[in-house]
Amino acid sequence: MSSSNSPFKAIIVGGGPIGLAAAHALHLADIDFVVLERRPAIFEDRGASLIVHPHTLRVLHQFGILDELLPRGAELKHHLSFTADGHVFSEGNRYRLIRENHGHGPVAFHRAELIEIMYNGLPKPAKEKILTDKKLTSITTTQDGVTATCADGSVFHGSIVIGADGVYSRTRQVMRNLALKENSTRPWDPPHPYTATYQLIYGSFPSPSPAGQGYDTQSKGKSIMYFSGPERGWFFLYKRLARPTSDRTNYTEKEIDALAAEFAEFPLTKTVKVKDVWPRMLGAGLTNLDEGIAKHWSFGRIVLVGDACHKMTTHLGLGFNHGIQDVVVLCNSLRKALQAAPDRMGPDTEALTGLFEKYQAVRMSSVCSLEGDVLKSGLETRLHAWHNVWSYLLSWYLLALNVVENLFMRFVMAPEFRKGQVLDYVTREERMKGKISWIYPMSYQAKKED
Repeated sequence: MSSSNSPFKAIIVGGGPIGLAAAHALHLADIDFVVLERRPAIFEDRGASLIVHPHTLRVLHQFGILDELLPRGAELKHHLSFTADGHVFSEGNRYRLIRENHGHGPVAFHRAELIEIMYNGLPKPAKEKILTDKKLTSITTTQDGVTATCADGSVFHGSIVIGADGVYSRTRQVMRNLALKENSTRPWDPPHPYTATYQLIYGSFPSPSPAGQGYDTQSKGKSIMYFSGPERGWFFLYKRLARPTSDRTNYTEKEIDALAAEFAEFPLTKTVKVKDVWPRMLGAGLTNLDEGIAKHWSFGRIVLVGDACHKMTTHLGLGFNHGIQDVVVLCNSLRKALQAAPDRMGPDTEALTGLFEKYQAVRMSSVCSLEGDVLKSGLETRLHAWHNVWSYLLSWYLLALNVVENLFMRFVMAPEFRKGQVLDYVTREERMKGKISWIYPMSYQAKKED
């Protein structure tokens, strides 16, 4: 870890899983921070599941929380594909192949439990920097720093702002306003840079089947993803919208119930249908399923991570994993820049602008898998919902073949997973060992520095 004791300070907006990941990474780099979470509590029993792939388990191991996490999740081991009438038309090997290739299968966690463990895994001094009921209203930037103001009147001073506040990021909105205020003619992203082609009901319920199942149900215009954990099951019910939209839609409980009724007879497993679990829901929500990548991830001393700058569909379970990669790439660069800074105040605005632009360029390059994974996630959503005749033919006749899935996992997904980066200043024993080596070994930078 760095021992520079620099007064450089990051203001993290958002106390969700990506904001907490940034807190872990900055703490391990000995960089000061504060987290501003708009909700009254860091972890609330809401939301559905998050799928964590092996390259992300490596980073969580660096955070020191892997052994606490794994017993609370379910490694996915069994995959089936159904039609809406319950016919099984494919039994896939994807989870076994991921384990063989990378040392562990993907793990399904209840989102709230993952957040709780991430929070509790921080030492007490770091936890004290995580504040709730702090809804960001404005950001003021100068050549020397930033000031974030919250709705309750509280003011926070720092060196940079990291926007980890999700798909409807307030940080992104404020950043856009500042950029256009400086130059109203400059090209910039629209207020909401993503587009939704599908809407999604997500929810959790007492698990009706053994842990480790990851099933899908396919039909024209509708599809389901189902995962089973140790205590909960989770589903994602997808329906194609009448037309794509970039508008934010707030749905009512009545609309949620009405859409769920359309899926009542759809299977989750060979013996369980949606109607069997709906009366026992522990929580559910309805949202538009946004997709896209923002063109601008930073402005001056403000930078975005996670869903604030890129959003993919929940198929393939890659969204959280890419948010973690944002944090890793950004914090590796920040630490190096602080070590190289001529004084303890850290890089100036010009240097930070360059650093943030390079961070985005790396994440958008072939060194990382972000662009391809946004496309692949959206493609799988469309394949499962038989978006057109080609989607139906591919999903039903070609991709259902195990030999095709094996080739896809080996030559498409595995090369992307192995690109996963780790914190280059944290040395840990490699826990994820499979047939395919990692491009970035666990302590590759530490060895170079030694």
